[in-house]
Amino acid sequence: MRTVAIDLPDLGSWSWAGAVESVGEAINDHGMEHPAVAGHSLGGIVAALWASEHPECPLAVNLDGHTNPTGPFDGVDPVGAEHTMRAFLAEQTAGDTEMTHFIAQMDALDLIAVYRAARCPLLVVSSSGSDLSAMLPPAVSVAFDAYVRGFARELKTAAAHTPLLSLADLTTGHDMHLEAPHEVARLILGHLSSGHRPTP
Repeated sequence: MRTVAIDLPDLGSWSWAGAVESVGEAINDHGMEHPAVAGHSLGGIVAALWASEHPECPLAVNLDGHTNPTGPFDGVDPVGAEHTMRAFLAEQTAGDTEMTHFIAQMDALDLIAVYRAARCPLLVVSSSGSDLSAMLPPAVSVAFDAYVRGFARELKTAAAHTPLLSLADLTTGHDMHLEAPHEVARLILGHLSSGHRPTP
């Protein structure tokens, strides 16, 4: 098996379309024919976007890539929770033009809609062992936990109605490819070897 790593554009100038285009350029430059596309975090979202445009792809994999934690929420007032998260993000990125651009790009993408639009097998691997919530201010932590629950709910609903979408969970932190590389490889190779393509 041959693997190729791709560098995505700088945060201050990138776009979703440009990131997907970079994947296509790398595939062409390396002479690969219909490779699987996998990515972590931002790269995982790009892999999901690739899946929405390339039915010839044998498998796309998103390793714990998420957009802004501004909804959906579960078990709290959604308006208040969204306000809390947006205020926190604004505070964290104040004065940083690259991160402000990054947050805006994340905000513009409906990730659940991207998953529902999959045109090739798409595996979404989520982490359930992160301690991020414990490091946040109390009000932000409550809103973030509600987002995690709400997004998981919507993700399961999307998978139930999207035959090409598969879900998996690893009890790691966000950097699952570093914490559990063998398990990540097993998941990817297992889905590739199954050759699962639901009948339209």
